[in-house]
Amino acid sequence: MKLAILFLILVFLIDMLGFYIGSYRIPAYDVVLHFFGGFFVAMFFGHYFKNVITGNPGDPKLKKAFIIVSAAIFVGAMWEITEYISTEIFGNYLYETYRIVCCIGNLNDTIIDLALDLTGAITFVLAFRDPNKYNLKV
Repeated sequence: MKLAILFLILVFLIDMLGFYIGSYRIPAYDVVLHFFGGFFVAMFFGHYFKNVITGNPGDPKLKKAFIIVSAAIFVGAMWEITEYISTEIFGNYLYETYRIVCCIGNLNDTIIDLALDLTGAITFVLAFRDPNKYNLKV
């Protein structure tokens, strides 16, 4: 869980740094951050559900995977809502004062961002569906 939190903080800090360097000019910047954001949020919830919420030992793996991916998508959707609110409240001020373009794109950008969050979460679930098999600590 500590590793997931560390990487989520790192993704967040890189995203905040992107506002200052004009990340909207770098095409893959947003793609990489959303993919890894979905991946590490899924890692966090995978660890959380494994250690905190025990559930039934007979629960199917598909059900657990669906819950992990859904939690990651929920966090991604909340991030998009936060971007929208930030743009509405601070967008003009940031542009007029610092020439920083904040924060959200159009509907296509939002859909792509959510698809990348989903892809990252599914990648985590597929890669670590049985962490004990590979002797990995997730």
